[in-house]
Amino acid sequence: MSTSLVWTDLVPRPGWQQMALDEAAMTVAREQDVALLRLYRWDTDTVSFGAHEMATRTWNRAALEAAGVPTVRRPTGGRAVWHDADDLTYSWAARAGTALRDFYRTTHEELAAALDSLGLATAMAPGLRHTPGLAAGACFDTAVGGEVLVAGAKAIGSAQLIRSGVLLQHGAIARRDPLARLDAFLLNAAEWRTTGARDVLPDASDIAAAIEARWRAKGARSASARLTQCVEATSLQYGTRYQDATWTWGR
Repeated sequence: MSTSLVWTDLVPRPGWQQMALDEAAMTVAREQDVALLRLYRWDTDTVSFGAHEMATRTWNRAALEAAGVPTVRRPTGGRAVWHDADDLTYSWAARAGTALRDFYRTTHEELAAALDSLGLATAMAPGLRHTPGLAAGACFDTAVGGEVLVAGAKAIGSAQLIRSGVLLQHGAIARRDPLARLDAFLLNAAEWRTTGARDVLPDASDIAAAIEARWRAKGARSASARLTQCVEATSLQYGTRYQDATWTWGR
């Protein structure tokens, strides 16, 4: 069984660097046979697109750029996510040994338990009903099954990638309803927005501490400085792609 590690990495970084670090974590997980949970924040409000999302058909690039909102394309699938600078994001990179849907559900159960420890009443979205695919809209618009809900609204949404036997699952832990910010940047107004506003979650640092405590209770330990430096060094080979506007807006 892979060694389970936690890296609470709350120094804010730009979106392109965060995605490069997530991809680098996959490489390190494979080479060093570790399972790495990283908790991180963005340096400014940012929009991320799914790997195969038709961003040019859905989102107004000129408006985003005029508003100074950076965009980045994730290595994983799904639809657009608005990341507030004070939100928390998690990523989990490990050798794939469990069915993807089962891993998705069990990881969300652990994250929900961490939020519950902060006094939040969470629930899991009912089983898979349909998938939103790549139609116009945002990730947080629809819960398709297994996501974490707070006050009936989606609070944690995740996406997955499996490559060379390694799984990456990462997701946004939205402290407030992220859809309101995205509304202004749709190319065509559509009736896809179904979730409503909810209470603001605790500070990102408090959420991170609760998640780390949950993982430690399951036997995880802190990632060493040597390992985190290895992930950072490995990420340099991926950074150019995630800074490339052609990669971000090429479809």
